[in-house]
Amino acid sequence: MKANDQRIIIFIFPILFLSSCIGNSGKDYQYIETCMQTNLLTTAPKELKPLLIRAKSDSEAYIKAYSNFCISKKFYNREFQKSGAKSGKPLSFKLLNEDSMDIRSVLFLNKERLEKKIENSVASFEIQKE
Repeated sequence: MKANDQRIIIFIFPILFLSSCIGNSGKDYQYIETCMQTNLLTTAPKELKPLLIRAKSDSEAYIKAYSNFCISKKFYNREFQKSGAKSGKPLSFKLLNEDSMDIRSVLFLNKERLEKKIENSVASFEIQKE
């Protein structure tokens, strides 16, 4: 990834996060992640508590949701996969609009390219331990 792309992505994530927290403009969406949960002797997929995403468009909401999902996968791979635990492994996500319709299949210009940039950005992100 080029240095300019990394700088752009480093600035995009905080802007997306802040735009979801500030003001009342936009629509509300619910991000619902499904992950593996262990309960005694069984492991099965379970939907987690919905996370509110506020965005001006379906495509903006999708980018935020996809970013959240990639970060969840990165965290799981880093922390849990080392121990071999299946619990907590992100499997998929839903993105529900105000009418409770899943809009993950929303189409917009350069969707695949943006997904790849998000994946690469999250993959290259490292948390430094002190």
